[in-house]
Amino acid sequence: MPIIDAHTHCYPAEVYQNPRAWAEANHESHWADLVEPIGRKSIQAWATPIEMLRDMDAAGVEKAVLLGWYWEQFETCVWHNDVMAHWHREAPDRFIAFAAVQPATSPGQIIYELERAADLGLRGVGELHPGVQGFDSTSEGWLALADWCVAHDWPVNFHVTEAAGHDHPGSVATPLNDFIRMAKQHPELRLILSHWGGGLPFFEQNSKLRQALHNVYYDCAASPLLYDANVFRNCVNLVGIDKLLFGSDYPLRVFPRQQKSADFKRFIDYIQSETDFSAAELDQLFRGNFCKLLGL
Repeated sequence: MPIIDAHTHCYPAEVYQNPRAWAEANHESHWADLVEPIGRKSIQAWATPIEMLRDMDAAGVEKAVLLGWYWEQFETCVWHNDVMAHWHREAPDRFIAFAAVQPATSPGQIIYELERAADLGLRGVGELHPGVQGFDSTSEGWLALADWCVAHDWPVNFHVTEAAGHDHPGSVATPLNDFIRMAKQHPELRLILSHWGGGLPFFEQNSKLRQALHNVYYDCAASPLLYDANVFRNCVNLVGIDKLLFGSDYPLRVFPRQQKSADFKRFIDYIQSETDFSAAELDQLFRGNFCKLLGL
């Protein structure tokens, strides 16, 4: 079964040779706290395009979505979009790239960068993080971004912090109510809420919210770091299999005690062996739902 991974990341060697020094030089302190926490061992790994394609081939991953990061600085978003465009040109049939955007920037700058990203071949936006990037559903920059994405049929991916759970270095809250407001503001906008939406699928049991969230999807990125395997069936019961997307968060080591380097295969094998999904459900999770979402 060919697989599409809807949640991966890419960085050039200049970043991971000394992540904290690079982050400090570019005023991206939050990213440094996540990938190189002080006093704790990092679970972040790195990969070149060749290494990533090798790992994709080993796991049967046909395509991977390269997500931008929720950078604090607009200039870093511009730089990262050029990086992802380069990766996409290296393997256009394997990589799909989403644009890094800073929604706290002026609407004019945002629209300019979205148009530039589209010219580079990018096809969506994200990850975004309201808490880290300093915006919410009322921000002019966010509203301009959302309007543009609706007009151009681009989905938007958000990092969502679990609503209740353990703290970790760099953890910043993402209020679930604001995602609901965003969905209501732009009912045609397709939102992807990462990491199981921080628990938002539970609240879709409210029939009024379910209607408002009809265009909201949830990915399972980094799931083994957060929940046990029951979360897969539980979320199917809550929102249906057609709203779920496979995402690995590659090159994050989501099984840090078992992985010395990043790979796709371990997480894919885990889903296939530890859930009770039928072949049809696995096909939707691993491929079908994202194909419909992006019109592939």
